[in-house]
Amino acid sequence: MRTVKKEYLLTSGILVLLFGFYVVWAVTQPYNSAPDEYMRYQIPEFIYQHGALPHGGDPSIRNPIWGISYGFTPILSYIISAGFMKVTSLFTTDPFALLMSARMVSILCCVGVAFFCILIGKKLFKGGYRYLFVLLVALLPQFVFISSYVNNDALAMFSSAMIVYAWILGLQKRWDVKSCLLLAVAIAVCSLSYYNAYGFILCSVLLFAASFFFFENKRYDYKSMLKYGVFIVAVVLLLVGWWFIRNAVLYNGDFLGMRTSDEYAQMYAREDLKPSNRVTPQAQGVSIAYMLFDMLWLKTSYRSFIGFFGYMSYPLPTWMYLLYTALFFAGFLGVAVKVVNALSRIRGRSREEWKKALFFGTMVLALCIPVLLSLYYSYCSDFQPQGRYLLPMLIPFMFLVTLGLKTLIERLFVSKKFQVFLQACIGAGVVALSVLSYALVLYPAYVK
Repeated sequence: MRTVKKEYLLTSGILVLLFGFYVVWAVTQPYNSAPDEYMRYQIPEFIYQHGALPHGGDPSIRNPIWGISYGFTPILSYIISAGFMKVTSLFTTDPFALLMSARMVSILCCVGVAFFCILIGKKLFKGGYRYLFVLLVALLPQFVFISSYVNNDALAMFSSAMIVYAWILGLQKRWDVKSCLLLAVAIAVCSLSYYNAYGFILCSVLLFAASFFFFENKRYDYKSMLKYGVFIVAVVLLLVGWWFIRNAVLYNGDFLGMRTSDEYAQMYAREDLKPSNRVTPQAQGVSIAYMLFDMLWLKTSYRSFIGFFGYMSYPLPTWMYLLYTALFFAGFLGVAVKVVNALSRIRGRSREEWKKALFFGTMVLALCIPVLLSLYYSYCSDFQPQGRYLLPMLIPFMFLVTLGLKTLIERLFVSKKFQVFLQACIGAGVVALSVLSYALVLYPAYVK
């Protein structure tokens, strides 16, 4: 009982501290100091003022430069922001207070990510590694930055954390009603968050279908798969169907709104930004390798995945990127060691081991999909090497880093006490880097 209470207090303390840290970042930044916050904030502001969802091409929210608005994209986070703004307006209509109430959705979503990471960490790791995993996710500077302004990236991250936890429960409990319901709700939230997180929906389908090979039955339990699969699909459609039906009605069958968004961009965007006139790497006839290295896509995307603030205006000090790189390198080196070791004894594996392998493979796939989507978008549509497009891979990425660090530390050092000491040092270093990214970069940028 005393252990449970201690763990509850520790978990609550972590979440409260993270909430406070995220709020400090949000309060520090003035309006429109983060990517497209002006365009994004227009949507909750419209809903708050009119009590209705906007048409994506409404002239009052359509950007004169890009010719489109964020009204074409899933807007669940903006709907919630508008609700917070409405509540705040009962006490004050101060512009910054309303902005902070809209930003509160991003803050709470990122705290929610940390909460689910605590649950995930308890299932996947033991000892200090459980909390190291949480710190690696929740305190990555770019993730903290996402918590501080109006966006739908934070909700996408929240849905990805829910989905990963649902995978774990489903594999452990053979997809009982609770795990199926959690997965359905998580997929619904993901569907209404951001398109670059949709890889988690694909991964959910693959993991769910494949998992029935590795339960106790000797044959593939297709009846249970169909029964629970239909249940999940029904719940998802019940929760999100309205949005896609609305899009289909408003945009002549375009249920995603993407084609219509391109049409508006072609009609109303600045001439050089019309889809037909954009000078993409593909249109220039350069290779993907040239884009990756000569056009610095890889370097810029990687650095801004770790931390790059404002409108890609305020980078971290070089030594911070180097420290994170060393940490990531050590983690993936440990993963390589673990994979080689697992492949050497692949025969005679138990069903439980195969389930772990399925989970591991799904996490690797969930890591790769956002990278490939961002790569495709920059090459074929609009060259934007921004790490925020890669953030949906954060939880699988840090899962592998934590797993790799655990493998290396346990192989290199026999002493349990020294292993715990190293975990504490790495955790303290992660906290310090996040605090310093605020103190050395964000604070000087906006507080004169």
